[in-house]
Amino acid sequence: MNSPRRYTLASSAGASRSRIDYEAELNLQQLEVVTATGGPMLVIAGAGSGKTRTLTYRMARLIETGENPARVLLLTFTNKAAHEMLRRAAGLLRTDIRRVWGGTFHHVGNLILRRHAKVAGRGGNYSILDGEDSADLLDTCVADVGLNPKEHFFPKGNVLRDILSFALNTGDSLERVVLRRYAGYKDRLPDMERVFDRYAGRKAEMNVMDFDDLLVLWLRLMEERPEVLKKYQEQFRHVLVDEYQDTNHLQGRLIDLLAGGHKNLMVVGDDAQSIYSFRGADFTNIIEFPKRYPDARVYRLESNYRSTPEILHLANESISHNTRQFEKRLQAERPPGELPAVIPVRDVLQQADFVCQRILELRDEGVPLEEIGVLYRAHFHSMEVQMELTRRGVPFQVRSGLRFFEQRHVKDVTAYLKVVVNSRDEIAWKRMLLLLPGVGTVTAHRFWQAVAAAAEPLEKLDSPEFLALFPKRAKGEWRALAETLEAIRGEGMTSQPAEMIRLAVEKGYRDYLKQTFPNAASRLEDLEQLALFAEQFDSAGSFLSDLA
Repeated sequence: MNSPRRYTLASSAGASRSRIDYEAELNLQQLEVVTATGGPMLVIAGAGSGKTRTLTYRMARLIETGENPARVLLLTFTNKAAHEMLRRAAGLLRTDIRRVWGGTFHHVGNLILRRHAKVAGRGGNYSILDGEDSADLLDTCVADVGLNPKEHFFPKGNVLRDILSFALNTGDSLERVVLRRYAGYKDRLPDMERVFDRYAGRKAEMNVMDFDDLLVLWLRLMEERPEVLKKYQEQFRHVLVDEYQDTNHLQGRLIDLLAGGHKNLMVVGDDAQSIYSFRGADFTNIIEFPKRYPDARVYRLESNYRSTPEILHLANESISHNTRQFEKRLQAERPPGELPAVIPVRDVLQQADFVCQRILELRDEGVPLEEIGVLYRAHFHSMEVQMELTRRGVPFQVRSGLRFFEQRHVKDVTAYLKVVVNSRDEIAWKRMLLLLPGVGTVTAHRFWQAVAAAAEPLEKLDSPEFLALFPKRAKGEWRALAETLEAIRGEGMTSQPAEMIRLAVEKGYRDYLKQTFPNAASRLEDLEQLALFAEQFDSAGSFLSDLA
């Protein structure tokens, strides 16, 4: 009988060599990050320095050197970003890496909560509420606790959603959030707490979660169930985080828990680009990372592939004045270009005039209009430029939203002025009336018919005849609107359109904004800019004509 033969699997010829030529593909700073050993790493990635490339190659390197893809967690701010990095990494490795856990915090939270839904107080088949669904359910909860927002000044569902979400994501108390950001509602705190308690109960009854629950319940699961936390600490041997400067308190806590065992944590971000505190981002997550991880290595990506040396010099000098920062000096990889120009102007009108003049000069030099862009910090900053471009007949597209004068709140307030200037403006009357709680299209049309039949409708604002046209719950609202209209049509007011706008806002529209829109503060800023723009006109009529 022949003895059994023994076989030994020989290593393939190139198995010990990397398929990816990292030294050829990466600069020295990127290479140092990609080939680093484990442990906590903070990568300060300056603008245009190839952070996405670095993250992608780091992920590929981990898998190529033997890490199981299922033990790598990639957290990004959009699922699109995660998919793109995974696609590139798969292309580099020429293998399937779909077992990598990659996506937004909410996406990963959902995957984990599906596995532990019962522990989190839900069934595994729970539904996820989108923003509109959340606002609608909060409106229902307002009614459930016996509040009538049409009779009592109380925020609507989308505002309540914003208040609650900000408190949850920042870890701040509801009271502090309201006092700092929604001070007009400080007397309604007890009622809000009742609504939010009911909201939590209704979500559990309906077996649903909103977006914030995907993080809040995930964090609670990690903190209250040590065995679950240990499971995911062991599963995710490497945690990679993109845009770390924009993480909030809740996300920062989740990251620290997941990496709390092995501490193989790599976070990538730029403290100089942390500008989203108004949305709850916590700057201390990135700036205090070395304090939380004393053995962390800090890397800097300083080679910029996007800008010319002249632009980078201006950026470096500007950033150098930040009081709390990780110092870095961006170096341009592009050839020299034109010097940036700083143009001092007298006011926003001269600024708009200069911008439009320069656009026309560039056009005359042969630059197509579609290759010219105007950047601004906030949407309202574009108002004067839009107006000047329109005056000069220059076609343009607005990429930051609606054209300034087409926005709802701008059109609402200008409706007040239109009615005063032209009391026969049916569209303006109806737009203004439909802002009142308890007034629908039927009441608005009935009122318009009375206005159309009156010889001087603005002289009858406080008449019993007009008041009788409104349902009981809207009579007080009509009286307040009538007082506002009386104020803005007072002696000499039509020659001061800016003051007419401010009065319309202060005497009523401000409360409507705060009750209706989560971003009421930015809309109020828009309206103040509208008033400043109106200061150049000596009559409401000429102001409205220019708007048209």
